Amino acid sequence: MYESDNYLVEEGTWKVAIYVRLSREDEKEAKYKSQSESIENQIKFLKNVVLKMKWNLIDIYSDDGYTGTNFNRPAFQRMIKDIENGIINLVITKDLSRLGRDYIETGRFLEKYFPEKRVRYIAVNDNIDTFDINNFSSDITPFKAVFNDMYAKDISNKVRTVITTKANAGECIKPFLPYGLKKDIHNKNNILIDEEVADNVRKIFDLYMSGNSKTQIANKFNEWGIKTPLQHKQDTTNYYNPNAKQNCTYKWNSTIINKILRDRSYVGDLIQLKSKKINYKIQKTEKVSPDKQVIVENNYPAIISRAVYNTVQEMLEKQTNEWNYSNRKRHLLTGLVYCKCGSKITYNKNHGRYFRCVCSNYKKYGKNFCEGVHIREDELIEIVRRSLKNNIQKFLNISDLQFKRYPK
Repeated sequence: MYESDNYLVEEGTWKVAIYVRLSREDEKEAKYKSQSESIENQIKFLKNVVLKMKWNLIDIYSDDGYTGTNFNRPAFQRMIKDIENGIINLVITKDLSRLGRDYIETGRFLEKYFPEKRVRYIAVNDNIDTFDINNFSSDITPFKAVFNDMYAKDISNKVRTVITTKANAGECIKPFLPYGLKKDIHNKNNILIDEEVADNVRKIFDLYMSGNSKTQIANKFNEWGIKTPLQHKQDTTNYYNPNAKQNCTYKWNSTIINKILRDRSYVGDLIQLKSKKINYKIQKTEKVSPDKQVIVENNYPAIISRAVYNTVQEMLEKQTNEWNYSNRKRHLLTGLVYCKCGSKITYNKNHGRYFRCVCSNYKKYGKNFCEGVHIREDELIEIVRRSLKNNIQKFLNISDLQFKRYPK
């Protein structure tokens, strides 16, 4: 019998989950130390422990290439589901850092979740056993979790320093490059012109300077059967597109043309560190202001001359009916109104007089994807106002409401 907080378990009834994890940072660190942290060696080591104790091994849960500061790992989440279903009642790892490096989340699992689920946790090398009441090593577990967290922060700072140094030196650190550019296969830090599609970029600039609108250019490219930047990226890199099944993804539109026309990369300027992680524990990123981005001018061969690029930027700024996205305010009904085709309604200023509500699918891809919905903003707001009024009158009895009076 095994006793912990009046909870008795027969030694032979332990249903064991072996959990192993290795992040890319751990893998790099192992190159300079020993290879004992590898996934294979962790599994081999823990299997021997389970075999020696004659426990019942239920499954092995392996997260290869996942950081310890984020617990939203596929194998870890699968293990949690098995705990919820009562399939396992003992989790074993090589050391505490394999479970996680975020001391807050690690502490929550050790101090709350595992005890609530009556799950025993063992970190072999750290001599941690949550069901061994005589194990004094478990008393310093919170401190070990903090040290593991500090290690993750230190690694994050080192990685950020390396990335910033490379960016300042003009080395490309981007995983993917803009349409028309590609990485040198002999040196991934160098950028070359992708001659296969570079002429398409030049053609877009030429057509725009000739007086064609962005929508007209997009329509021409669709008529000519030219692959979109997204299609080209999928064909030439290991990029995965989660929306590949949507046909409209593979159509040129004014948004794609606008992005190309405004991209300074085509004059040979390498612009990097446009965004940054909020902190080392959160994957969410935030935009970096242009004055803090790393820009190295004339870093690689240009597709477009600087004179042509500057002329196009002046033309774009002079468009009277173009909405300034950087200064716009969030519309009252943003994200709440949808077209009958299922896409969201967008709000465009019509020659400075009033806002026009347009189907975003129609705006991007034309009448082949939607018949189009055009309605003035004031008309839409009046429809919403009448609908709210009717629902209030139908479902709400004003006489039943109690109004509290406050002293003046």
